[in-house]
Amino acid sequence: MRYFCYHEYTEDNEPWIKVMSEEDIRKEYFPWWEKKMIDKYGEEHYNEHYSFLECVDDWITTNYAWESKS
Repeated sequence: MRYFCYHEYTEDNEPWIKVMSEEDIRKEYFPWWEKKMIDKYGEEHYNEHYSFLECVDDWITTNYAWESKS
């Protein structure tokens, strides 16, 4: 399983690094992402052209995340 890091900020605007696994992304982000993609493109187009891997790519881009190597 892969893990990804990205910066978040506390209420005091202090930066810290959050780590999420692919499974975390699947649970927390994928349902929302999938619904938005189906709403935009239709279910048939979505099923033919998209998968969880595209979701992860979008999540990485949106969060300026990087893969953790340790």
